Amino acid sequence: MANTITGINDDVISQGVLDGFVAAILPLQAFTTSFSADAVKRGDKVSVPRIGAQSAAVAKVAGADYVIQDNTSDAVEISLGQPVYVSGGLDDVEIASSSVLNLEMYGKQKGFQLGKKVVQDIMANITLANFGAAAFTGAAGTFDVDAVVTLAQVCDTGDMPEDMRSLVLKETYYANLLKDQTVTVFNAYGSTDPLRENKIPRLAGFDLYKSTLVPGNAQNLVGFAVHPSALAVAIRYLAPQDGNGYIRAEAITDSATGITIGVREWYDQDSGTKKKVWECVYGSAVGIAAGIKRIVSA
Repeated sequence: MANTITGINDDVISQGVLDGFVAAILPLQAFTTSFSADAVKRGDKVSVPRIGAQSAAVAKVAGADYVIQDNTSDAVEISLGQPVYVSGGLDDVEIASSSVLNLEMYGKQKGFQLGKKVVQDIMANITLANFGAAAFTGAAGTFDVDAVVTLAQVCDTGDMPEDMRSLVLKETYYANLLKDQTVTVFNAYGSTDPLRENKIPRLAGFDLYKSTLVPGNAQNLVGFAVHPSALAVAIRYLAPQDGNGYIRAEAITDSATGITIGVREWYDQDSGTKKKVWECVYGSAVGIAAGIKRIVSA
């Protein structure tokens, strides 16, 4: 039987990876998501519902039958694609001499890189071809509260449902909103979060997410207003085959969000190194075109 390294260090590193991964992919919660600790194989399919804008109310005509409206919804099957992973190894000396803080930071950086890959692959779908012309075009310095209100009006005109709207922005555009006096003057905004926490929880009907990972997509993309119906996303844990010799192979789940990744560990006796892989398998599908209004810099 292989030697093992026991103690708090194992959990500290993997929890750090999970925390870094969750922080990176948090903006994906603006989409329709399916997170689960269920084990899958590459190529498995996950069914995710998409719900769009519903038909308008109509007047009842005296003596006429009720007209039963269609429910504007469907389910999309997402094929889970290529697994992605980050990995690392610490030998007996390194893991014994490292502080808990250093190990946690090491894990968070690994998790962020895993999340970066997932986020940018999924957001690569946010293009002119899939979602139409941009609703805002301009530099970060021109993106203020008035621009957000106008963006909300564009969403209204485009029949984007008012509930569950989100605004995902690159850091420079988010920062310019934080400078707007409508937000910074707390008795106007109603919260001290912008000044104390560098955070805008809600604005003009949007939940706000800041992300350094919004990809330009060769179209100057810097953010987007979104309803969950626009994209469907599934993330799962990739299970090893039966009969594997790993010390540890299991899913680890964030209790607050349900986001799950897998961890595999084995010990190399020749080098005295415990090796780890943290991984996930994921997929996405384009939903309703009216569900995203793109924001571009030029």
